[in-house]
Amino acid sequence: MFSLWLRILSWVYGGVVILRNLLYRKNIKKSVVYKQPKVIGVGNLSLGGTGKTPLIIYLARLLSKQYVIAVLSRGYKRKSKGFKVVHTLESAATVGDEPYLVYKHFLDNPNVVVAVCENRVKGVAKVMEYRPSVEVILLDDAFQHLRLTPHLNILLTTFHQPFFKDNLLPFGRLREPRKGASRADIVLVTKSPPNLSQSTIDAIKTEIQKYHTKKVSIFFTHTVYHNPIAMESGQKNKLPSVLLLVTGIADPLPLRIYLETNGHKVTHLIFPDHHWFNDADIVKMIRLFHRLSHSDKAIVITEKDYVRLTAHRWMQLLAPLPVFYIPIEISFAQDTQETFEAKISQALLS
Repeated sequence: MFSLWLRILSWVYGGVVILRNLLYRKNIKKSVVYKQPKVIGVGNLSLGGTGKTPLIIYLARLLSKQYVIAVLSRGYKRKSKGFKVVHTLESAATVGDEPYLVYKHFLDNPNVVVAVCENRVKGVAKVMEYRPSVEVILLDDAFQHLRLTPHLNILLTTFHQPFFKDNLLPFGRLREPRKGASRADIVLVTKSPPNLSQSTIDAIKTEIQKYHTKKVSIFFTHTVYHNPIAMESGQKNKLPSVLLLVTGIADPLPLRIYLETNGHKVTHLIFPDHHWFNDADIVKMIRLFHRLSHSDKAIVITEKDYVRLTAHRWMQLLAPLPVFYIPIEISFAQDTQETFEAKISQALLS
């Protein structure tokens, strides 16, 4: 019975979204198109956890070699409103964890501006006021933000939960119907196994292509986990055998699987995505750590959780403990990275 109600609610929700999309498609509701700067949208059809932030960092690193770029995000769950340029006096709390994480990656790069604004159209205008030399803007989590039409639309979907097998909220995780994928110029299948068979690749491409009238560029990426970094200097950058994994992200399972596959015994403390840690959370982490019955142990967090934790007033209580975060990046399957980058370059030159 509960499942039936969820389906009914998803039909109602879907009807509202379809009507909204139709109004934009028929130009009844207006969408802004910029000739300059060039705008690249990065987003998904589903709720979070598809790997948008690693892709934004990848694109920013790639494009800032040639262009002055800006990364514009809404700053989800930030404790502020309006337009803000991220700088040294801001924090994950004031601008959001993901924009602040991106900012930390480009502290020494003068060609990268990171900003937040709920209204992307206003945000683009404000970015250009702040830095008129910006040539490319990366819009984070903007696939459903139809008030602005990107020059290039990149859609992310995960290998294990692809959009073509999902359903609309609240019965599933989709923000809009599957046919919304037709707006994508490029589709990235993220969090894929590193060594996919050609038959698996072809099967997934066939399913994705069903939602496009023209041939769409489809790429597969997997997550690369880098060496752990100790939060306090002087600690060894090597993970012990027993770990307390603390996560506040949408999809923590791949990290846990990675750690367990590498021989670690993992106790997992899970918080919701974008969780702002409170005093009780810090105390719980410390208690759980001390309960681990092994002398060779540590706490492991994600890099996104790291930027939220460092602003906590009780952070000094974790300082005596071995706490590590693990940086990640994306890698392309079957030597397709050059093809992907060529597609990006071609789009910006057109």
